[in-house]
Amino acid sequence: MSDIIQPLRSFVLHIRSKDSEFSPSDLNSHLLVDLKERISIDRKTEEIHMIVESAEIPYSFYNVSSNVGNDTILFNTSTTYTIPAQNYTATELARVLTADDAFPCSVTYNKFTMKFTFTNQAVGTTTLNWSGSTANKLMGFGFGDEIPDTTLVGSGATAVSTNVIDLASVHSLFIKSNTSGSNVFSTRKGFSQIIQKISVDMNSGYIIYLNQNDHRQSTILYNNVDFLDLRITDQNDNLVNMNGVNYEIGITFYIYPLQSKKIEQPIDTRRIVPVNQNRIVTQPTNNNQMRTDTSNIIRPIQEDINNVNQELSIEHEGKKLIFDKLIEQMRS
Repeated sequence: MSDIIQPLRSFVLHIRSKDSEFSPSDLNSHLLVDLKERISIDRKTEEIHMIVESAEIPYSFYNVSSNVGNDTILFNTSTTYTIPAQNYTATELARVLTADDAFPCSVTYNKFTMKFTFTNQAVGTTTLNWSGSTANKLMGFGFGDEIPDTTLVGSGATAVSTNVIDLASVHSLFIKSNTSGSNVFSTRKGFSQIIQKISVDMNSGYIIYLNQNDHRQSTILYNNVDFLDLRITDQNDNLVNMNGVNYEIGITFYIYPLQSKKIEQPIDTRRIVPVNQNRIVTQPTNNNQMRTDTSNIIRPIQEDINNVNQELSIEHEGKKLIFDKLIEQMRS
């Protein structure tokens, strides 16, 4: 009999973002889905599992924007330059910064080192305040504790990125739900609402599909499902700005029976020697757990051997006396 537990029933929910409500004052990557038909279970004997079976999400979000949080450069302590939101290549970003008079430096890109070189075009020294900027990682000036506080660039002087630039600002998309169970964790927040991670493996302008071999199943802790609060975020928990483009998601709900745990009794591997059968010697327990012959082995006891030898000696002497008598009678 198979030990695989089969679902009792299942329900498929197809979600089109254009048919769903959006969270007030939020992006269309935050959906409020009101189910017309409630999915209910008997809490005592059943539980609900959910799986994101499919997703078709257009790559319409930008790699530089305020939504991603990488579009500002603070310089000379109090002046903030905002990079226009759009998709950039390294050379295009360098061109935009150089052409904008609001930014004090010209920028060139080295494709071999993957770094920017900043040349100060201002009359005096320009101070790039990376600790107060959001584009520090984008421009190749570290992240976390590695962010340099400032970079001083004298008039006509240059400064080079300390790290490679990072234009791959969105690595993956995370679908999160209010129904996520306690079996989902993340290194960011411990218990998480993530129900599926989708790798961004397409270029801008194409459609990102869910890998059919990358399903994740989560357990719902409620007795019924009648409302879903879904969010699509990047790896930094930022809501993704789809820029008004719609997308589709397919979710299946599986109803499984609750299984009572079976308590298996441990097998006593000790061998019991029957009373009054002390001449029976059993094989020792096999510590390697290999299958052995469990039949008893009867070995002769030394006392029995001596008795047999004594009986054979007496019989031999008796036969010898009989033959001697016969020989004497034949001679006479």
